[in-house]
Amino acid sequence: MEPIAISSSDNKIFKEFLKARNDGKKEGVIFLEGEDLVKLALDSGVLLKTAAYDSKNALPGIRNFVFSKDLLRKLSSYMSLPKIVGIASFRLGDHPVGDQIVYLDGIQDPGNFGTIVRTALAFSYKTVAFSNKTVSPYNFKAVAASKGALLKVNLYPCSPEDLKKAGYKFVATTLHGKRVDGKVRLEGKFALAVGNEGQGVSKELIAESDYDFYLPMNREIDSLNAGVAAGIFMYLLNRKSE
Repeated sequence: MEPIAISSSDNKIFKEFLKARNDGKKEGVIFLEGEDLVKLALDSGVLLKTAAYDSKNALPGIRNFVFSKDLLRKLSSYMSLPKIVGIASFRLGDHPVGDQIVYLDGIQDPGNFGTIVRTALAFSYKTVAFSNKTVSPYNFKAVAASKGALLKVNLYPCSPEDLKKAGYKFVATTLHGKRVDGKVRLEGKFALAVGNEGQGVSKELIAESDYDFYLPMNREIDSLNAGVAAGIFMYLLNRKSE
């Protein structure tokens, strides 16, 4: 089937893409920008439809549309125009998977969310759990920052109590506690808690945690970006290499 050309912002298909970009959670979909993310969703079997400015970029077996460049600019978050964008189905997990997982305690920056998910996939953390005060994983900036890792990592909305009932011990990332290094080996199931960009891990969660660790730094700076710190902790505490 030939792609349908669309040039009006009043068109219902364009509005569907715009809604997926701005509020995909209600529909259970995410907005994908760029060839890499769209093709990853295609390979994962969750891609629903695409839009491109050239029919040559249409993909087989998918509903394809050709948008004017003006419409694609309305969807794009980058200076350069993407060749293709897409909509994919997306569902959250209902239970934790794996013995080592990450718990996001109020992360607000979608870029940090996506970066942490991407890093979790790299270091064999199969689940990224998150509190109800954490930014939505449906946010298109979180999807972009994850480089598609959201489609491969189990994302589980829950409370700390849910994880404790499932047998996980909490590891709080703090500015005090025990110095962490590559020699630390945790036994059993654990959840690495990464806190809000401004406030860190909540006092309540720190008080309930089984461990709290800090990263040694020089005195030129007092903290790290949440995504960067999470990546270092994940690397140091990782029990697996794949």
